[in-house]
Amino acid sequence: MTTKAQIDAMLDRLKALSDDHFETHPDEINWGDVGTLNHYASLLRQITDSAFKEGEHAA
Repeated sequence: MTTKAQIDAMLDRLKALSDDHFETHPDEINWGDVGTLNHYASLLRQITDSAFKEGEHAA
């Protein structure tokens, strides 16, 4: 249960950061911000693909 609580806390922090536009004003996004968000999305995709048996983890 400790690990689940850690995951829940990380998800809550990520959701709050997303709600705050990843600390970037939407009118001030630059290519570095885009690269960072693409990197985050790639890492999260690895997790969701594994959890839901999608992508390279599909049967």
